[in-house]
Amino acid sequence: MSLSSTQREISRLLRAPDGVREELARAGDPAGRSLDRLVRGDARLAPLLRLELCANAYFHRIREALEREYEALAEVLGPLAFHDLAAAYLLVCPSRRPSLRWVGARLPDFLTGSPAAEPFQRRWPWARDLARLEWTMSCAFDAPDAPPLAAAALASRPAEAWEGMQLAFQPATQLLRLEWPVQRIREARAGARGAALPTRATATAVCVWRRDEVVRLRAADALEADLLDRAMRGDPFGALCERAADFVGEAQAAARAAELLADWVQSGMLSC
Repeated sequence: MSLSSTQREISRLLRAPDGVREELARAGDPAGRSLDRLVRGDARLAPLLRLELCANAYFHRIREALEREYEALAEVLGPLAFHDLAAAYLLVCPSRRPSLRWVGARLPDFLTGSPAAEPFQRRWPWARDLARLEWTMSCAFDAPDAPPLAAAALASRPAEAWEGMQLAFQPATQLLRLEWPVQRIREARAGARGAALPTRATATAVCVWRRDEVVRLRAADALEADLLDRAMRGDPFGALCERAADFVGEAQAAARAAELLADWVQSGMLSC
């Protein structure tokens, strides 16, 4: 066998849903004699046992990577349920890239739309939103750096430039629209008071960004979420003020928009 053929066959056996032994039995080789041409055995371990050990290690290594990526989800589901979730996920979405960094990239979509995820969707309907939040946080941690916008630089801009001023955001900054307030689960892990598992769906907007190498998040009210969404799409500050009037009235619109802008600068969401 060529090297590539050997690699493909070993990979297929390592990923077999029911294990190496069952996969070989289905092929009419329950004793695993065909493995002699693929795996070298010794006095302690026959090729079949050696490959079974590798297969177990392969799955557990990926499950550990998923647990680190989705630490809050793994914690609230518990070890047995998360083990089952990892197994079901890998059957539908096997790892396709060399790096473990991306092994969990499709878990939010799996929990949202895969029939294999239906038992998890039924028991934990908020799990897909928690997975989305944790994956977004992971991507925010890896996002490129950009020079932060300093308050002094913003204040130095001439008054006539503010109406048409467009804001630039840090690559890590994201706004999530969620059906469940799952940020409370993450807050509970960080020691925030009053956080608990959600009991009913409540439309929630969550800001995610990175500052000082730490990923941060917070819920945004309707006004902030609307203006943040528009600003990230390129609406100038004057348009944000006009939109704010729909929420707080014309008399307070400019001041409220300016307060949010100052908070985004101070939080480190904006870049130069």
